[in-house]
Amino acid sequence: MRTSIDNKSKVECSLSESKPVETKKIARYEQQQAAPQSADVCIERANLYARQQQWQLAIENYLQAISLKPNLAVAHRNLSIAYGKQDNSHLAVDHLFRAFKLEPDSFTESSLFDLAQNLEAQKKTLRAIACYRHIAESKPDFEPAYQALSSLLLEQGKDEAAIDLYRQRVNRHPKNIKYILALASVLAERQKWQRASHNYRRAAKIKPTAKIHYHWGIARYKLEEYQQARSHFQKAAKLKPSAEIYYYWGLAHWQLKATKPAESCWQKAIALNPKYVLPLHQLGKLWQSQQKWQQAIFAYQKIISIDPEFTPVLLDLGQIYRIFKKFEPSISCYRRAIETTQEDSPLEEQAVAGYQQTLECYPTVTAAAYYQFGRLLRARGSFPKAIEAYIHSLQLDPNFKNNYIDLQYTPIAKELYPKLIEVYRQIVAEHPEITVAWGNLADVLTQEDRFDEAIECYRKGSYQQAIQTYPALAKLDWQPQKTSGPDFIIAGASKCGTSSIYHYLSRHPQILLPHKKEIDFYWQHYERGIDWYLAHFPTISDRSDFLTGEATPNYLRFPQVAQRIKDTFPQTKIILLLRNPVDRAISWHYHKLNSGLTNVDLSTAIAMEIERLATVSEAEITNTGYYNPDNIMSSLYYYKIKPWIETLGREQFLILKSEDFYLNPIDNMERVFEFLGLPGCTLKHYPKVNAGSYSDVDPQIKQTLSDYFAPYNRQLEEYLGIEFGWDN
Repeated sequence: MRTSIDNKSKVECSLSESKPVETKKIARYEQQQAAPQSADVCIERANLYARQQQWQLAIENYLQAISLKPNLAVAHRNLSIAYGKQDNSHLAVDHLFRAFKLEPDSFTESSLFDLAQNLEAQKKTLRAIACYRHIAESKPDFEPAYQALSSLLLEQGKDEAAIDLYRQRVNRHPKNIKYILALASVLAERQKWQRASHNYRRAAKIKPTAKIHYHWGIARYKLEEYQQARSHFQKAAKLKPSAEIYYYWGLAHWQLKATKPAESCWQKAIALNPKYVLPLHQLGKLWQSQQKWQQAIFAYQKIISIDPEFTPVLLDLGQIYRIFKKFEPSISCYRRAIETTQEDSPLEEQAVAGYQQTLECYPTVTAAAYYQFGRLLRARGSFPKAIEAYIHSLQLDPNFKNNYIDLQYTPIAKELYPKLIEVYRQIVAEHPEITVAWGNLADVLTQEDRFDEAIECYRKGSYQQAIQTYPALAKLDWQPQKTSGPDFIIAGASKCGTSSIYHYLSRHPQILLPHKKEIDFYWQHYERGIDWYLAHFPTISDRSDFLTGEATPNYLRFPQVAQRIKDTFPQTKIILLLRNPVDRAISWHYHKLNSGLTNVDLSTAIAMEIERLATVSEAEITNTGYYNPDNIMSSLYYYKIKPWIETLGREQFLILKSEDFYLNPIDNMERVFEFLGLPGCTLKHYPKVNAGSYSDVDPQIKQTLSDYFAPYNRQLEEYLGIEFGWDN
């Protein structure tokens, strides 16, 4: 905090008295504490404490003085000093502002300006505005206050008030071109072109520079006064030519249908600045309109070499490639355009439309092409369009399994249920062996509360999946419905390797799994009932020589899930994989980003969550399943695991460290099979399934997370009796 204030704002107490005298006075005042005090006595006592640098006692007495006499400006000024000595800048600034409100004339312009800047730094905008305004009214030539006040008013959306300040300065200094141009600029920034043009005219009468004619020309161009704009750009170019002047001069020619002069201007702009992409883009559009395709393509490709993320050029180039039936390059352009533009912007809409038109025109389009389109749309949060793309892919190739998996994790609007049901029904009618289609059909029927139909589809899909994997199972006696619960549940944590362990388990000949990994019964679908849940599993798994289970890593977030498991199938064994919480938090963020579930960058998400977690209790961390962002909270394993173990008992759990699991999958899977009471099953390969990918993360973010998690990691290790070594 700045403390440059004038003499009247300093602590108003005499410094001439000797320390023994001060000590005696303090002793006398302390003896009188119980007696009624006046504000003046409190001030004098506070001043004595201040000279002794006993700041807390000084503060208490200044506050007592204010309670007796609220409008005592000197007490507020001195409180500001005392709080400043205690490094409490917020209260120091608050009391100094109160002193200003009580005695505004006691502040010099410079000290009040310092106060205003401190208020602005503390986001106390309205108070800062009040200080700046007082300076502007009392000292009209104090330029920094005018500038700061105008900027704050503009930030507050009070455009006319800010513009009026600029106008006041112009009226006081009608020949000062700097003030006139400042007014014209702020009017132009707010697209008040008529008023901006008027002020550029005033400036030009004083000194007609190239800069003034250039900006005046832009204002008149925006007013669609193209002839006049062209004249201004011509004058500006004669005075001091620049690439920007020639670019806008070309635009004015273009609006007046003068294509040759426009082309000439843009060529001159490029000659002056070869990396200026705007005139190069206009040349490309001109040549494209004249069907000079090669020249247009050359211009666009040059722009991309200068600025690979110049979205308008990617759209133009994608269109040209489509015209010439170069479908793959066209798709590539539209993909890059979608990836580089802002979500829900007009350019994104154009890119998506162009991508779709190219796919529709593509005579040999593949299911993979529509699938990639769907994934791109899903990552942008455009779920309905993504689903349409997945449907197109399925219609081209019903066996393209990735579509089904993505659809399981894509939010589906109710209006799309009938269409998806129709598509899935057609697929299972023609290809009953596609088991995942049965499961997805059942999922959508479930969403429409058609439970009997859904249960039938789950059972058919589960049966088909089992006998396709092990044909000999078809000869065994299958019960019509399953009665036993799952033998195991992989309950978490997300992005810790649950997909990989689920895949490895599926390769064991005595483990028969449902049509999809995450059923999420115990949290999202508990009200569907036990029959609905058990329909996901093959009924033959009720036999003692087969096991079944599921993997819903989000279960670990909810202590209610542990209680529900205990209430239904308490013998179910629980498998947990725990990854270094720093890596898990980062991976979870990028998983949501790539799935279209968030658009916040990692640094912002981490900062937001740390601030939020500082305000919540341990009970809230334990019982809160989701909020956004939730990268850190869902990595606080201690609070998530403890209620599960207290509910189900430690013997029900196998807890694996993800890093060890990936480093030595064979030995870790042996532990899993032993935990489940099964003989071992070694695979030829242990691929990482559903591994995320993202660019390098700022080391400072990792350090912030590491420091944050360190005490919680030690707490977890002590509770479980397992040494994870994540902090080494």
